[in-house]
Amino acid sequence: MKRCFTLLFSLLLAVSAFAQSPEAIRKSLSENPNIAYPVYSTYPSIPLGEIAPTPEGFEPFYFSLVGRHGSRYEKSGSRFDKVSATLNKAHELGILTKDGELLRERVNAIATAQKGHDGELAHIGVEQWRAIAQRAYSRFSKVFDGGSIEGKSSTSLRCIFSMATFNDAIKEKNPKIAVHQQARASEQYIVRPISKYPMSKEIEEALKEYEKDNEMNKVRRAWERSYDASKFLSKITTDSRRLLVECGGKRDERIMRYSYITLLFGENFGLGDRELLKRLFTVDDLYYIYVYQTSAWINKSMGRGNEYVEVRQLYSKAMISDIIDKCNEAINGTNPHSANLRFSHDTQIGPFLSAMGYEGCAPQWSDDIETMTTSFNLGAVLPMATNLQIILYRNKAGKVFVRSLLNERDATLPIKCKTAPFYPWSTFCKYVAGNLDLLKKSEERVLKNIEK
Repeated sequence: MKRCFTLLFSLLLAVSAFAQSPEAIRKSLSENPNIAYPVYSTYPSIPLGEIAPTPEGFEPFYFSLVGRHGSRYEKSGSRFDKVSATLNKAHELGILTKDGELLRERVNAIATAQKGHDGELAHIGVEQWRAIAQRAYSRFSKVFDGGSIEGKSSTSLRCIFSMATFNDAIKEKNPKIAVHQQARASEQYIVRPISKYPMSKEIEEALKEYEKDNEMNKVRRAWERSYDASKFLSKITTDSRRLLVECGGKRDERIMRYSYITLLFGENFGLGDRELLKRLFTVDDLYYIYVYQTSAWINKSMGRGNEYVEVRQLYSKAMISDIIDKCNEAINGTNPHSANLRFSHDTQIGPFLSAMGYEGCAPQWSDDIETMTTSFNLGAVLPMATNLQIILYRNKAGKVFVRSLLNERDATLPIKCKTAPFYPWSTFCKYVAGNLDLLKKSEERVLKNIEK
């Protein structure tokens, strides 16, 4: 009875983390002010919870992973520099409040630390992947105590170093395990399928046209300019008009958003200030930023119900096929490795998770920006060091279950199954294949539209 209660409680935690509503998003933002700009959040973006216990009589025998690189420096410090220049000018004019001065000092430190490190993996990113590996070993030691590990990575150094960190941490626990890892150009279509998988010229042009000119782009711009950030400005300056006109702030909502992004990104290399962040930004501020940022992800690559967006997800099939094939080989005893790893980027993993159809990862596309963005919690789904772990279990009778952990929380599928989050392997495969079939039909409809 206690075991059943624990399983039910764990599932409720997983659902509450990923499946959302406007009220739940606001509550999550009040508890986790770091997730308003989700993909910049450090790992874990929300506290880790308990996972469901293993069904009696089953043991893990194979481990598969898709992971995003750990916390990194920004690709460019241009936004940091803009905020820094505005606040430094306001400082010269003597119009910053005490908190405004604290923000200026922190922003300057972040902008300075960023220089010369564009896109590099930060030491916090290394620590994240070391900890993820250590917990994986603790949970699935039977997998890592035998066999070997094969790792594939994007050719980006931050992905390569993240992969190496994971493998080194496993070897610290079991020095005898063999590790094979590479970042081959010939395998990028697997680890970076959205950008490396060959598309037809017709589809490529159709997607470019959609991304350039669709109604949600206009809605997002209107959302951006509609917010009144005067309360935020009153916390950092004694003269909002001069800060905007004379210091290059231009628009209140943009200086607020860029200030938030800078403080948040500073957490990725140890220079964040969570207390200042909580003090400066209200839940309304955070909600505005969350909707603005998350809408871009749903509108471009993660939304379901929009055939153009679904076409981008279809090209995750190379990664999905690699996962299914390697799992089947592990079940049949022909996979020489007990673990297969793939290290990639948020732009690849976001649409991949939606294509897989995990609950809370496939938001419904809508022309209503708030309905669309609050249907799931991107902050729980796609932080730095995002990781999907797929583990196979077997009992003495040879029955195979599969479970998935998204960011080390149980991930469920929208199918009826009494043993969820443990699914019979055939049920899991059938569901994933059905998802890909739906995405393929979207591609066919887009091609028909082009022909018209």
